[in-house]
This record gives sequence, C-alpha cells and structure tokens, in this order.
Amino acid sequence: MTKRVGATLFAAVFAVACSGGNGMTGPSAPGPGSGGAGVVAFLSESPVAGATGVPVSTPITFRFSGAMGAGMEQNVDLHVGDLSGSQMPMNCGWSADRTMLTCTLVSPLAAHTTYAIHLGGGMMSAGGAAVDYTAGLGMGGQWIMGGMMTGNHGGMAWGMMGSGWRNANGSYGMVFSFTTA
Repeated sequence: MTKRVGATLFAAVFAVACSGGNGMTGPSAPGPGSGGAGVVAFLSESPVAGATGVPVSTPITFRFSGAMGAGMEQNVDLHVGDLSGSQMPMNCGWSADRTMLTCTLVSPLAAHTTYAIHLGGGMMSAGGAAVDYTAGLGMGGQWIMGGMMTGNHGGMAWGMMGSGWRNANGSYGMVFSFTTA
C-alpha cells in the first residue's frame, strides 16, 4: 500500500513538474511561463505543511519570488483546526522588498493543537499579475476546492469572501496545516 501511495504521489508531482506546454498546472492555475510582466511565484511557507512540535509563539512566514502588491497581507489567515475553525488574530508585515510576509500572533497558539494556514488564491504581484502557486503543491499545500470547503470560513460564508481569496482556477487559495508542541 505504501508503494502505491508513493508511486501515485510521484506521478502527480512528476505531471505537475513536466506540464510545461500551456503553462497551466493544478486545476487551471497559473504556472511557470504563464506570465508576462510582474508574475511572481510562491516559494515557501513556514511552518511547513505537516510540521509537528511547532513552538506556540512561532511566526508564520511566506516567501515570494518578487514584490507583492499592496494589501495582499489581508488575504492570509490562520484557523484553529481546519478552515471552518475560528481565526487567530495576527499582525502581518512585508519585508522592505515585499518578497517576504511575516505574520506574528497576537497571543500564543494553544499547545498540541492543529492549525490551518490559508493563503488566498487571488493574491497579486506588485505588477498586477496573479501569483503562481505551483510550488505550494510540492510543499504539502492543497487547493481549497468545493469538496474541501465546510459550511463556512471561520464563521463567514465562502460566497461572501472578496476577490483576494479567489483564484482563476476556481479555488479559494491554498491551505497548509501544522500542529503545535
């Protein structure tokens, strides 16, 4: 069984990595080469998806390959448990070159608890182009599609969320989960 799951995962990753023809990956997501001026790729997040033993006061960071647009930090949140769980208050700010977003928690996280980082699918570069989230799939991120969505997003109806949360592929962005120490 482990070999079958591993082979399936390898095939999926290989297909994403080799899908250069039209520049599209995932469910019609912007991919490498789909771009034009201002295209920025999502490069990393911390804590990484699936991490355990994460310190309760850890900052949450995201790195992008180029400058991000003004206000995009509003399209990042942290939920207790899953996306329907309450949101944790955070203060987020950009590095001077707007390539790294660091979010610090207003109060420490609870011990031995799972959290879900939600990165909005409609985030834009400083040049006004959609962010390429291709790398997020290889880091354990998952597209937030209809089948994953519970009744609400931290108490708000999914349909009431603004454009910064929607990706051209129909998703509401990506989710990365971790568990605290």
